[in-house]
Amino acid sequence: MKKILVSLLILTLFLPSTFINGEEVDTKDTITISIVGDVLMDGYVRSQINKNGYGYPWEKVKDYFHEDNLTIANLETSITTRGKKWPNKQFNFRSHPQNFKYMKESGIDVITIANNHILDYSDQGFLDTLDHLEKNQIPYAGGGRNRKEALQGITIEVEDLKIGILAFSRVIPDVKWYATDKRAGIVGAYDGYTQDMMKRIKEMKEETDIIVLSIHWGVERSTEPRKQEMNLAKAAIDAGVDVVMGHHPHVLQGIEIYSGKPIFYSLGNFVFGGRDKMTRTTMVGQINIRDRKVDSVKIIPCNIVNGRPIPVEGMEKDEAINYINSLSKAFKVSFDKDGIMNLMRDKI
Repeated sequence: MKKILVSLLILTLFLPSTFINGEEVDTKDTITISIVGDVLMDGYVRSQINKNGYGYPWEKVKDYFHEDNLTIANLETSITTRGKKWPNKQFNFRSHPQNFKYMKESGIDVITIANNHILDYSDQGFLDTLDHLEKNQIPYAGGGRNRKEALQGITIEVEDLKIGILAFSRVIPDVKWYATDKRAGIVGAYDGYTQDMMKRIKEMKEETDIIVLSIHWGVERSTEPRKQEMNLAKAAIDAGVDVVMGHHPHVLQGIEIYSGKPIFYSLGNFVFGGRDKMTRTTMVGQINIRDRKVDSVKIIPCNIVNGRPIPVEGMEKDEAINYINSLSKAFKVSFDKDGIMNLMRDKI
């Protein structure tokens, strides 16, 4: 059995400085973590891959992932050629194993798998997904071959910074999706059942410097988080989390800063077939770490065009940042024209 705790050495950026809010900042000691929302390579995206190749979904964003130190994505599909559809589900997604090779080459470093589609092709499809992740040497969090493994999460070493990643879902189609001592599956964090998550956060905080919590939650197509999501995010930060990475609604939601820690309530779709402008509007969230603390947050707005994310520029970028600022207004959060918010300077 593979042990989920993984240590990787990832090279830091070579650029000595950058500008944030017009001020020159030394970046040689900065660690950048990129986070993105829901990824699948089935349906419409599969048709585009068939036309254009497995690298197609990542062509316009891979440079960002090559330049950062760590990229985390939520995988919302089984990766398998086998298995039977989970019964009584409206949508069942299955994507070809070859996708992992190109995801890794494009700079995706960690996959989270706690969501409502990872067992779409039943236990066989789920176990195949784990096998293919391991074959491609892609660390994953949020699921495993038993409950202990699913709860464990992973630790990534970037320079001398230890980054822990945990993943949980509050959208689980069937109780049989839960990992047990004898059954493979994922881990959940519904209200009243969050004690395991909080316990693991506190344990991991003693072993790491920064914790990223990936959590699948919320209401589809809603641009506002519910009170229960907001309360849980803050409780997780109080327990030791430094970045909350939310997804599931298929649209963007606002970003809140709580105790100096960013909460991305929903990162929306990323590699996905979108039905309308809202579901095709997405972003890359970037968190810059200095001196083992969150120093600044950057958003890279994108449009999903033919199933793949493409960063926007010019007036489109201005409009996209204004839109994200409008979603975040209730939290008194605002990004500048470059999509940057310096937490240490602004002391939010």
